[in-house]
Amino acid sequence: MKYYRLWVIAFLLKFIGSAWDASYHFKYLFEEYSIPHIVNTMGFALGGILLYKEWRHLTYLDGFSRNLITIGFGLFLIGIPLDFTYHIAYGIDLTTWSPTHFIYYIATDIMIFGVWRGYYLFTWYKVPTWKSLHTWFAMFLLECLLFPNMQQENGAISYDQYIHGRSIASKEILQLISDPASQIFGGIPQYVYPLYSVLMVGILTVVTVRIFRDFTIPFTGAVLYISLRLIGKAIFAAVNYPTSYVPMTIILIPLAFLLLKRTNWLAGLIGSLAYFLSLYAIHKTGILITPPLVLWELAPVALIGILVPVINTIIKPQLLLRKSKQPA
Repeated sequence: MKYYRLWVIAFLLKFIGSAWDASYHFKYLFEEYSIPHIVNTMGFALGGILLYKEWRHLTYLDGFSRNLITIGFGLFLIGIPLDFTYHIAYGIDLTTWSPTHFIYYIATDIMIFGVWRGYYLFTWYKVPTWKSLHTWFAMFLLECLLFPNMQQENGAISYDQYIHGRSIASKEILQLISDPASQIFGGIPQYVYPLYSVLMVGILTVVTVRIFRDFTIPFTGAVLYISLRLIGKAIFAAVNYPTSYVPMTIILIPLAFLLLKRTNWLAGLIGSLAYFLSLYAIHKTGILITPPLVLWELAPVALIGILVPVINTIIKPQLLLRKSKQPA
């Protein structure tokens, strides 16, 4: 179990480094050797050591899980020079939706899934519960899936500060935000935020429930994610760094499945409606500064909420959990 706890530390370092990096680049321009990048690299390096151990002698992972993690590491390493080249060419680092950033996301998703799969097979004799490391791996995967949305979550607050003359960004950043639609919000349509959120949270919830037969794992994973985001927000505010809107209402999606004890279209519909309407109420009342929303987005949000559990019944995620070489 120490092996997988070390993986939790590795992913936690990447979690901290990524959140810090998102905040950092709403205050300062791109720097290869910034402290957030170093923290992220520390987590990546620890994961590399753990992976190297399994290549020397397969002990805690099965062969397929190890190969998945290796593919993720390889993609991440390929993304580093591509990302540097992208930012040199465009001279800007305010968007989390760039093609090279998505290489990072996809690579990290694969790594997390590989480790989570290995842990699931390694603890085959235990019934999966929220009290185990499953909650941590669910949280890490949720964070990686939702990380692109931090562009708009950071941007909403930073832009509000800017238009009210309270910006804490550097002069270099202020010179770049003359076109908020392309710089602050990443050049993507504003309606992407709620649609992407309900899609990612819905997929992770129903697939996790289907594989582990436990409704509490995705719920507690979301609770852990929101808690860590709130802690990070408090720390950033204390040290005068840009903060972001914390997507607290995503918890209503796995909560709907947990309360109904079903992964059907009704649970998806109720969860997606509750998520959007509560987020819209927060936005309209101005209690918190949220990414921009308009009411018509409720329709596609509800449709996605219905379709995700329906499509989930068609695919067969269990195939990815078949054992290859049994770990010692």
